[in-house]
Amino acid sequence: MSNALANMFDFRKLGFLKEDNSAIGIDVGSSSVKVVQLKLKGGKAILETYGELALGTYGGQAVGQAVTLEVDKLTEAITDLFREANVTTRNAALSIPLRSSLLKVVDIPSFSEKKLNQIIPIEARKYIPVPITEVALDWWVIPDSEFHGPEDETSADTGGEVTSHKKEVLIVAIHKETINRYTELVSKLKLEANEFEVETFSSIRAVASHDITPMAILDLGASTSKLAIVDYGIIKVSHVIDKGGQDITHSISTSLGLTFDQAEKKKRLEGFDASGAGELVSSTVEYIFYEVGRVIADFERKYSRLVPKIILTGGGTLLKGIVPLAQKTFQAEIIPGHAFNKTESPAFLADILADAGPEFAVAIGLALRKLQETA
Repeated sequence: MSNALANMFDFRKLGFLKEDNSAIGIDVGSSSVKVVQLKLKGGKAILETYGELALGTYGGQAVGQAVTLEVDKLTEAITDLFREANVTTRNAALSIPLRSSLLKVVDIPSFSEKKLNQIIPIEARKYIPVPITEVALDWWVIPDSEFHGPEDETSADTGGEVTSHKKEVLIVAIHKETINRYTELVSKLKLEANEFEVETFSSIRAVASHDITPMAILDLGASTSKLAIVDYGIIKVSHVIDKGGQDITHSISTSLGLTFDQAEKKKRLEGFDASGAGELVSSTVEYIFYEVGRVIADFERKYSRLVPKIILTGGGTLLKGIVPLAQKTFQAEIIPGHAFNKTESPAFLADILADAGPEFAVAIGLALRKLQETA
């Protein structure tokens, strides 16, 4: 449980912070759930409280282990987290894991909006591994003026239907079963949450700058690692790597004859430092970094634009020695995602929040979105 504001000082008790105009972001991960509560005051997002709770024990597993919980168990865990973090509002936003969704940029002929509504679901079937009727589908036509100049004029012989170049379309698909599960969760927790957001968008909101140059955001999670490449503020690439912090722990556990709990503690304490555990940590992280490098190289070849910055988020960012390794591996600036920088908080928490920022990027991004909706 990580909750400095709740454990050290509760400003609400002194009346400095009111409960009106507050919002929470809830990030349900594979191994833990995180919450951040913000308040909008004077046009600024004020941090009221935050917390994290491991989910392993609710599923009969060890702390740090990925689990898939039934809605009732997940409700129990989040209720416990709310109580320990002193959450006071039900005005909430929740994230959908990228592993339960699909983000894909596709090139299609530049049809009229009416025609696009017919074409895109057909095109999406090529990338969605389940029947299209089982997913909620949305899309957004990416403006191409940044890359190609003004759009081509509509050809006279097409009846206003198609222009002479292709458009990029960001397709977003979420399995309806996942939406139903989260809808049930919202109901059981009695939350005021109108919609859900794929975690990648939340993370970008929390840590991305307003640069027009491309940037990569690498989320080092427990069961998977997620890479997004953002250009002109738009997601151009989304990629999931099926390895994360849990794989490192399993390697240490198996190779050194330790329990999962012991291996997890060793990993967090030593990182890359110890010769035995360090080599096991390196092999998994180097695989993840290889995949990241490959995807970035593909982007740079396709768009002829370099990615000069990689922002690290997720619990894996806290692994000792990972930032220096990333700096050595990539020809790019490596930046830990200090998500709490977009909030106002007491000065004495600065160091704690700097360390915790990468882990709470999704939850902060969600809370910021909810504040914008209620402003």
